[in-house]
Amino acid sequence: MTLNYDTCSPVFRPATVTSIDLPPRAVQFEPEFGKGIELTTQSPEAPALPEHYREILVLMKEGRRKVAEERCRTFLADAPTDADLMALLASIVVERGEIREAETLLGRAIALAPTEPVPWINLGRILQQGGRWGEAITHYEHAVNLFPTHPQLVATLGQLYQRANRFADAEKQYRAAIENGAKPAIHVQLGMVLLRQDRVDDAIDAFNTAIRLNPKLAAAYGNLGNALQKKNDMPAAAAAYEKAVALNPKDTISFVSLGMAQLKLGQARDAVEVFERALALHGPERRAAAWLPYARAQEFGEMPAGYRAEIAELVSRQPLEVPEGYASMAELNAALAAALEEDPTTVWEPRGKATRKGGQTGLLLDAPREPFIAFEKVLRKAIDAHFDGIKIQPRHPYRGMVPKTYHLDLWGTLLSEGGHQHSHIHVGGWMSGVYYVSLPATLGSGGESKDGWIEFGHPPPEFEAVFEPQTVTYEPREGDAFFFPSYLFHRTLPFTGEERRISLAFDVKPTSWR
Repeated sequence: MTLNYDTCSPVFRPATVTSIDLPPRAVQFEPEFGKGIELTTQSPEAPALPEHYREILVLMKEGRRKVAEERCRTFLADAPTDADLMALLASIVVERGEIREAETLLGRAIALAPTEPVPWINLGRILQQGGRWGEAITHYEHAVNLFPTHPQLVATLGQLYQRANRFADAEKQYRAAIENGAKPAIHVQLGMVLLRQDRVDDAIDAFNTAIRLNPKLAAAYGNLGNALQKKNDMPAAAAAYEKAVALNPKDTISFVSLGMAQLKLGQARDAVEVFERALALHGPERRAAAWLPYARAQEFGEMPAGYRAEIAELVSRQPLEVPEGYASMAELNAALAAALEEDPTTVWEPRGKATRKGGQTGLLLDAPREPFIAFEKVLRKAIDAHFDGIKIQPRHPYRGMVPKTYHLDLWGTLLSEGGHQHSHIHVGGWMSGVYYVSLPATLGSGGESKDGWIEFGHPPPEFEAVFEPQTVTYEPREGDAFFFPSYLFHRTLPFTGEERRISLAFDVKPTSWR
């Protein structure tokens, strides 16, 4: 039942780009790492600022953004190579949603004045917000080469590496950021990637260092609890989670982790209360929704009535359309299988993942290429149609809200004989799914033989259930996808045969709601 903050998905969450930092002559920039994007300006009367800068800043301070933009464009027409003015205009237009223009302006500002870090930071934020992860990594790698001692740039590159499951690379960046005066929170990030490398004692040291430097850092205590769970010290883990919640009552992650620790300690009733309260106060919290039925079952000795029927209602089989440029789904699947077999990001038996006797690729849409570009288009079409059909049920952890816009994470799984994925959930997603690219002929055919099928409802292997699980099992079919809430525990059953079982998995991560 150990669950790290980033077990199933990366910790990095981009803020919505509604404002960005002003250029160097107009800003005193030192934001708290990991916070949302702030607009922090120097006083317009500061003597170091040229008159036209002060005029624009006064207008912005007064809320006269339209006039400020007009003046800025006028000044820029007279001084078309003024990088600071370009960055200043970018900070204005981004607030009314002109992201593309802001990106162009920041790119020009960087070309004209590559030694100023603020435009690099702001352009990186835009790339992250747009889900352009591959471009963001390349951008920050260039920036770090220019500013190797800038703690924010270095640490952000670490976050992006962490998101891409490049934990050793992320560790290197976090250590460099720490050496250059990064905030105590970076010690927490360091501990997280150490934990993902199964270096539990080193992770505990990092979390304790963060606590020593900032005793009020709730995230340090929460992650310390995760590490202590890894050492099976559940009383100490529970105490760490309680401290995290005391410091930050809105820390839903630590609150739910406390419930999970109580469940492991045999305190099922207390765990039920935590999960129910989390759902009541914080809405569709993934882990609370996942573990609540099992906590109730531990308390009463049997699964709640209707659990299997609930699974059957929430899991949806979705055949996908043939994408443009392909004659058939068979042609698409052949292209997908070939690309996945050759993908250089594949890691076999990846640490911290559910895959056994198989490999898992990196995130395939970070640097999109065919045939994944074509696949993404038909997948999004099917997802949007699925969302159109959801009838809102207030307070339901899945049907209570429907995404309007979303990021899509996509990765491949290749299983060899005996390969499987143990029961798990996708903490970082709202809806998850799997698409079947290539299936072995030895796959089970029903009845007693369900080798290689996907099963929902079974608790993870380390959970010692006192009840009989209620599960629903589905037969995979090439060209079909399954959509399901990310909080549903699911696993694949082992199979025999020399052919590989190849699939694509995905997470829908909402950025706005209908």
